[in-house]
Amino acid sequence: MRRQVTSQAMHVFAGWGYREIQVPILDYFDSLKEGLDERQIARSFRFVDRTGNLMVLQPDITPAVAKVYAYQLQGTPLPLRLSYANNVVRIERSLTGEQLESNQLGIELIGARGLVADVEVLLIALEVLEELGLEHYQINVADHRTAKLLLNATGAPGRIREEVRRAIIARDPDAVREILTGLGAREMYVEAVAVLAELVDGTEQLEAIRSLMSTHVKVLERLDYLKALERSIEDLGYGEHVRLDLGELGGASYYTGLGFNVVAEGVGRELGRGGRYDDLVGRFGADTPAVGFSFSLETIVEFLHSSSPSSGRRFDGGDAIYVDPSDPIKGLHVALERRRRDKPTRIVSRPESSR
Repeated sequence: MRRQVTSQAMHVFAGWGYREIQVPILDYFDSLKEGLDERQIARSFRFVDRTGNLMVLQPDITPAVAKVYAYQLQGTPLPLRLSYANNVVRIERSLTGEQLESNQLGIELIGARGLVADVEVLLIALEVLEELGLEHYQINVADHRTAKLLLNATGAPGRIREEVRRAIIARDPDAVREILTGLGAREMYVEAVAVLAELVDGTEQLEAIRSLMSTHVKVLERLDYLKALERSIEDLGYGEHVRLDLGELGGASYYTGLGFNVVAEGVGRELGRGGRYDDLVGRFGADTPAVGFSFSLETIVEFLHSSSPSSGRRFDGGDAIYVDPSDPIKGLHVALERRRRDKPTRIVSRPESSR
């Protein structure tokens, strides 16, 4: 099933014009660390090679792709659409410090800004989930830029911002208020940040922040962007699976705008995560906007194994096409025509009802 999931995801990526890139599992830490945050560095597996270089096993493919673009692909016409199916290695935060290897399937759209690019990556993620036959899933959409603007208004320093972010992710608005009030921030700004932590509908969050920050043009522009994004997804028929949740600020610290995660019923971990990272490529010397996402292959396979039979319909080998061994051409023509239409097909030599 792992191979089938990978194949189908890569097929969708290619259908949207993304070409596959292979990222080496082993990299030089001193150069890659420019794209990693403290948490990623702490979870990375590092060692010194025989020549004294500090090496690292890739803990996250997005910084690695950003580095490859900056070092090798500058000058390529933009936007550049790249896809990958790559291993990553992270050290589990546990008493044993267990080394974990997993696989990421994803895309990176480099050199494109704005709503259309952000909607594009969401549509591709949605098509992959559809193609795999998943049904009970949800994409939660937030905006890291909005959160940053609100925190700027409070005057919170960097070390405090991370503490506030953790409180938002934990959905603890009282903790947010306590932290920011202790800094002497104005009440309206404190309340605007606390809204991010509230367990309410995303539209309610938008309107509450709009009311509190009605004179802040940059904040209002971001709220308008989120509303336009929500409307676009609904108009394209995916409103059921995508919802605004402005407190969904998890993931790496390199996100600068759109951020989202993919969750599903019955799975305790995210199926995937993505967003916009307009500053990341620039850390490697090639300032250009970018947006993308990655799925966890292992988590998707786990979900497919545990979900209803209908969710796994794409992995039964395809529809059975009977080919009579004594007169095979007719049946083979049917099978070939189905494959030309990219329909899953499985040849059988006896009608399935009699097997």
